[in-house]
Amino acid sequence: MTEGAPHEYKESSGTCEDCGNSPVNHFEHYVSNSLAVWTADSLAGDGGIFALIARWTGSLFDHIEQSLLRGLSAMPFARFSREVAGATTYRSQVIWEEAMRRGIDMEHLMLFGRGTEIYRARLAGKWFYFQSLPIPHYKRSESTGWLDDKYLLKNALSRAGVPVPHVASARSLQEALDAVGQMGSAVIKPRSGSRGRHTSVNVREEADTRKAYGSARKLCRHVVVEEYLEGPVCRGTVVNGKLVGFFRATPPTVEGDGTSSIRALIETRNAARHERVQDIVLTEEHRRFLARKGLEDDTILPAGDTTPLTHRTGRLFGGATREMLGAEHPKLRGYLERAASVLGVSVVGFDLIIGDPESDPDTQRWGIIEANSLPYIDLHYLALEGVPSNVAASVWDLWSAPMHSQSVDARGVRATMSA
Repeated sequence: MTEGAPHEYKESSGTCEDCGNSPVNHFEHYVSNSLAVWTADSLAGDGGIFALIARWTGSLFDHIEQSLLRGLSAMPFARFSREVAGATTYRSQVIWEEAMRRGIDMEHLMLFGRGTEIYRARLAGKWFYFQSLPIPHYKRSESTGWLDDKYLLKNALSRAGVPVPHVASARSLQEALDAVGQMGSAVIKPRSGSRGRHTSVNVREEADTRKAYGSARKLCRHVVVEEYLEGPVCRGTVVNGKLVGFFRATPPTVEGDGTSSIRALIETRNAARHERVQDIVLTEEHRRFLARKGLEDDTILPAGDTTPLTHRTGRLFGGATREMLGAEHPKLRGYLERAASVLGVSVVGFDLIIGDPESDPDTQRWGIIEANSLPYIDLHYLALEGVPSNVAASVWDLWSAPMHSQSVDARGVRATMSA
């Protein structure tokens, strides 16, 4: 654990079950996510005026970003706070705490008295402004403009020999139905988005596909349909080409005794839960998940049979978490570091599904399902089990790393994907 306030996720519940514990404004995210897909397609396109405009705009913003933030911070409604406990997220708080250990001055931008995810750190006598993670400008890559796109990401990694689930991009219900028909069992989710919002898993039937597609479309114009992989969801964080954190999260699961219903098994599990684990609360999302497995909450499981209750993982949903850096199989570590190299990014968090991360990945069906350009590195500090990994130290170490960019040309990625 690090110093400062007790580390717990700063999240809230909402009225939308499909958003989980990270509720958002649907309309705002529909617009921003749809625009993100358009931008990603432009950046990874074969050329043309829209691609040139997207690249030029991104390059221009990189050059003027610091000036814009300095100007914003000078406004009368803005001020800077030095209270580390006031960090908006624990991702930023662990960064701040590591800065304090290194003697780096760091402050938090407040607008109208409310915190933002904009910070500044004093480095080499100058203020450097950043969002969430202090990634040097010369360490940024063009691929950060599209690696959050779940469709483009999987195609790029697949061509590089990194395992991913089969994937299709759907702009209509019929395209989604066709993709599910080909895959047999699928995951349907927004093509751009995060935190598992509006994600449906193990979708097989037409009725479920229609419902899942409608849910995903609430957050993005484009929807991805991908092969359903079973197993724990893991997060591998790579900084400067090296795996520096590996976290495993499992969904809430119950084991049958031959006499108790799933509902009763949940009550028993809740009564014995760890103090940092949330109660399992059955919702319609849970019931839909169970129904796709042919189960109901009053089903009596045979003795010894186990079943997950939702696709959502981690202690906030009644599951388990473990930080296990160093225990992952060397081949798996190699795949993750290769994936970061393919994308040319200095900081990235990969979400992957794999049955046993400690066993040879080449003997399992597994794959990377998402990449995060601003990963929640605090996951590696908050696990119920294992030794926390100080990922924040590796991020700050970027400032003393060789001053060169690992940029990858997105046009080359699209050319590779379409080869």
